[in-house]
Amino acid sequence: MAHEPGRDRTGRSRGFDVFREELAREGRVRPRPRGQREDKTPVRHWPDRPNVLWLMADQLRADTFGCMGHPTVRTPNIDRLAAAGAVFTNSYCTSPVCMPSRAAYMTGHYACGHGVVQNGFRMRDSEVVFPTLLSEAGWRTANVGKNHHGRSPAQTWEHDEFVEDAFGATKPSKVPFDPDIFPGVKFIADEVCDDSDRVLYGCYPGPVQTTKSYHLATRAMQWLYWHDDPRPFFLRVSFDDPHPPVVPPEPYYSMYAADDVPDDLLEGYRESIASKPRVVQEYRRFTGMERITEEDHRRHAACYMGLVSHLDAQMGRILDYLDELGIAEDTIVILNSDHGHMIGEHGFSHKGALCYEGVAHIPTIVRWPGRVEPGTRTDALVEGVDLMPTVLEMLGVPVPDGMHGQSLVPVLDGTQEGVREHAFIRWDDFGYCVRDRRWKLTWWDCDDDGELYDLQADPLEKVNLFGDATVAAVRDGLLARLKAWREQFEPTPQE
Repeated sequence: MAHEPGRDRTGRSRGFDVFREELAREGRVRPRPRGQREDKTPVRHWPDRPNVLWLMADQLRADTFGCMGHPTVRTPNIDRLAAAGAVFTNSYCTSPVCMPSRAAYMTGHYACGHGVVQNGFRMRDSEVVFPTLLSEAGWRTANVGKNHHGRSPAQTWEHDEFVEDAFGATKPSKVPFDPDIFPGVKFIADEVCDDSDRVLYGCYPGPVQTTKSYHLATRAMQWLYWHDDPRPFFLRVSFDDPHPPVVPPEPYYSMYAADDVPDDLLEGYRESIASKPRVVQEYRRFTGMERITEEDHRRHAACYMGLVSHLDAQMGRILDYLDELGIAEDTIVILNSDHGHMIGEHGFSHKGALCYEGVAHIPTIVRWPGRVEPGTRTDALVEGVDLMPTVLEMLGVPVPDGMHGQSLVPVLDGTQEGVREHAFIRWDDFGYCVRDRRWKLTWWDCDDDGELYDLQADPLEKVNLFGDATVAAVRDGLLARLKAWREQFEPTPQE
């Protein structure tokens, strides 16, 4: 029988009424008549329609897992989820920053629809978010953790919980990032401040059980325990990790050493960025990242790996609890992230005015018992806008007209190899990117300049071929495709 997480581990009740009952048994007080004690165990309903558990991370790269071939990082829980479902190896965010990417997930639209072109923008009132459609179709919707998509949680979910860690380390931080509190804390460009986005690495000052990810997992498990609604559930658990500050708790802080970081991931650090467009070089200077040493990039990457392993452990607790409740076979599980994270490529860390693989390439894993063949791997191109139509079709809910995304169900069923020929990424209103299964082109309006990479031969995007005459036909073809996409999906201005 499943037990509610976080309750008295002794299994004994210590209420005042129990103490009085002991006195009554000894004859020291008069027995008090009482009715039958109400059973507080929630009544389990077994819906004929599937539940959905959406595990969402923040700033999680696509390659930092054992199942994606990482030689060092340990992610046993994400790996077993991948082994039981489908892994999309070419999945991309629509924008390498939180709010635009999350808004695309929720609406199935590019920024021209939802209007969230950058962090701080409000989603247009005319947009319909898919949890609303699921509620109307008979699912109980809930979110535990971060929202950040331009619309209030009350307008999105039937139930929503904000969870914080014991030290308030996540943004906005409640305690200063002081070395006396966060051991070994290091800042980008050594600018000591209380902005979590400027923290390069450090050690979380409390045990695992005080972290936000641990609390999120516990609250999600408690919600699952008490889910006694006759409707199936759609539960999103939205983790902040491994978003900066990259400060994993022990034992994860010490789990990986700087020497454990694969050399090829940092080869890009040693390259000159002279071949990159001017805006890329200026952004590196603007953020102070040009002052990060290779050793600090390595330590940052090692801490990032530790934070991913910590996140994996907390996701694993929730997956184990599905088994404990006996509902794993009735529950679709989706894992993804809003965008990735740079760990030294081209001298960058974190995210920003970039479209490189480290920040744009994200994980997407789907476990669909009875429908998806375990161990499925596909190189079909995926965009963030594809999530909404995919979930709706999986659950048999009508997909609204006008979706910019495509349902991935034909790929999951094995009836199609893909649903799109190109994926598009956008940075604010001046950086645009398109890629097919081999080539990737980024165009910067501010410079009238671009980048072109052969991702088969150059997965680290070190050699910019934009001006190479031998691949001019490839460049021009992708520029034309990007121009057509922009003409169709360029957003109208919004404050």
